[in-house]
Amino acid sequence: MRRLAPIAVLYGGRVGVAGLGLVVLPWLSRSMPTEQFGLAATILALQTLAVIVDLGLSINIAREFPVLTDAMVRRHILERSERTLVQLYCALAALVAGASAAGLVPVSVPTALLTCVSLLLIVWQNLIVTGFVARQQFVSSTLLQFTSLLIRHGCSLVLVIAFAGTVQAFVVGQVAGAAAVLALSRWIFMKRHRAEHRTRPVSARSIGTTSIAVMIYTMAGACTMQLDKVLLTALASPVSTGSYFLASTLSLVPITFLASPASQYVQPRLIAALDLRDEQSARRWIIRLAAAILVLAVLPGICLGVAAPYLVPLWLQGAPQEATVIRYVALLVPGASIGALGLVPVIVLIARRDYAAMAIISSLLAVLVLSATAFLATHGTIAAVCITYALYHVVAAGALWWRAWRIEPWLAPRFAIRRDIANGGMAEPTRLQTPQP
Repeated sequence: MRRLAPIAVLYGGRVGVAGLGLVVLPWLSRSMPTEQFGLAATILALQTLAVIVDLGLSINIAREFPVLTDAMVRRHILERSERTLVQLYCALAALVAGASAAGLVPVSVPTALLTCVSLLLIVWQNLIVTGFVARQQFVSSTLLQFTSLLIRHGCSLVLVIAFAGTVQAFVVGQVAGAAAVLALSRWIFMKRHRAEHRTRPVSARSIGTTSIAVMIYTMAGACTMQLDKVLLTALASPVSTGSYFLASTLSLVPITFLASPASQYVQPRLIAALDLRDEQSARRWIIRLAAAILVLAVLPGICLGVAAPYLVPLWLQGAPQEATVIRYVALLVPGASIGALGLVPVIVLIARRDYAAMAIISSLLAVLVLSATAFLATHGTIAAVCITYALYHVVAAGALWWRAWRIEPWLAPRFAIRRDIANGGMAEPTRLQTPQP
């Protein structure tokens, strides 16, 4: 039972986050005018985009924290990441303010600046949560993540109802909630990484610098997954964006809420095994993770697509977008569910620091998918956009598995079976080979 407690905590947190989102989003859609909800949906999509596009800072933390024993080194990594993040968003805020003043952004300058602040706070919070997960402090990470979402959405919902459903009220609520939880999260992290004596600052090389390839990988993946809403808002209409956002949110439940907790639980252990070049332990964790994703995410996701005509009405409670959302969910869910298996090779590639291949795969798919989305949105064929993204999830997972097999041949099923037969059916503990540059 003690072994199951961490994974139960992770899944409990994900269920809470999913349930909160499923409750708040329909409430917001009913409390805000259709166009205002479309803008709010775009801001929520930008928040998810911002969490991924963090210059690879969270990937660096997830890669280095599991193998670092010095608490002060981990603290230096976080502090350096914070400085980089603040500098990035100061520059971004200046650009967004100028774009808003020129009429290129469909919100006022104060709203645009508040949106930038909300993005900064949410990404900052995610870095701290990633650090807790990497150190297998799952209770802290889960509670902070759920509390952040609860307070942010709670503040936004109260202000939206009080101020006639404006997007300005929504953004103010997001900023207030995110700031409160970030202050608490950072206080907890620093308390657990308190210096007992003055420590010499650690060089950038010793704590693992974030490469350009990581930035390209995260930016391309984030753009692919989130700019579809922005493109629909610009090239189709905010009304179309609202329906598509609801459908994509539900279709990503298998990856975000069913597969991700298992991935978070396994990732620190698998990275540590790969860092020690322990093939036997690494293979055991990979098989467990793949089987867990298949049972907990892929199969339930396919069932979700089949049951969409019955589940969506229970979720949206008669919202005007109900029929459209059902049609979009049925198209999106199967591909997104199968794509959850791509979480396994991602951990392997991160552990081996094969960021260049990840960047190439991610950027090529981003160009293809976003180009197709822009073309289809211009012609108003949103259903075809759903099919495009379903195929994207499947192709991305296949490409990542192919690359993982190339750099770690022992991952290939044929290789493992052939070697086990040669060993008389007994698994022989071996060591991983260091990949050649």
